Amino acid sequence: MYFNESCIFAEFPLNPLDELRAKEDELESLKDSADAQFILYHEGNPLMRRGNFETPLYVSRSDCEGDLVFLGKDGKHAYFAGKTSIPVPPKDGEFVDMRSIARNATANGFSKTPSLLARGKMILDWHNRHQFCANCGNESHSMKGGYARHCSNCDTEHFPRVDPVVIMMVQMGDKCLLGRGAHFLPGMYSALAGFMEPGETIEEAVRREVFEEAGIRVGDVSYIKSQPWPFPSSLMIGVVCEALDDDIRIDPNEIEDAKWFDKNEIENVLAQGGDDNFRVPDKLAIARHLLEHWLNSPKK
Repeated sequence: MYFNESCIFAEFPLNPLDELRAKEDELESLKDSADAQFILYHEGNPLMRRGNFETPLYVSRSDCEGDLVFLGKDGKHAYFAGKTSIPVPPKDGEFVDMRSIARNATANGFSKTPSLLARGKMILDWHNRHQFCANCGNESHSMKGGYARHCSNCDTEHFPRVDPVVIMMVQMGDKCLLGRGAHFLPGMYSALAGFMEPGETIEEAVRREVFEEAGIRVGDVSYIKSQPWPFPSSLMIGVVCEALDDDIRIDPNEIEDAKWFDKNEIENVLAQGGDDNFRVPDKLAIARHLLEHWLNSPKK
């Protein structure tokens, strides 16, 4: 059975072929193939066809600096991610930030292109931040198609990390709790969220974060969906949860404000688009998916 994930940055379009990652000779042959496609990044921004946020401008292997990341195959083509320190793109291309690419895909329905580009960005970002062994401090090198680094000094292998984040639609009856951070756009309210801590379950992280940020105690927690988030490399774990009380007591060090909203208020802002008094995230973010899931649930 096929499930449509629908969140931007989900639905990776390639077969990752992880069994090839340790076969260096086969990967080298793929890199040298005329059917190889190289996606070029500068400071995390992929090279796209100028004026087209949907289509990467593929380059040659020689345009990439340093090690390449094997992304997978779509049948005929093998795809690799590489980077350049040169900020000037070819005349028919432009380096575009991932949020702009994602917003373009959202505005036009749904696309798997952001997922492809996000994976390359996340792994290249990891290599940039982990060039030295955390065990002994010596320089490490890329291996397994870019999905590991090895330190020859202490024989330690390091693997790309993903930071799990819980994001929750707190509900109580026919109202939901939304908060805003100090950096949000004027009027923006969104789902509460926070990084998981070592040793926590998802449920424990949800209860801790909601209480820390808004002073609300939470009971039942139900998983809805997840979203890769390449800024720089998180996994947003989307849930709905039941509040046990509705007395908001925010921690101003965590969030700027939090409010309860009923379904009529949410329906109105979605219909009207929102303004500086009240707006919600667009469909780029999993927070919007959680909000719509709650809105479409039966009224209590």
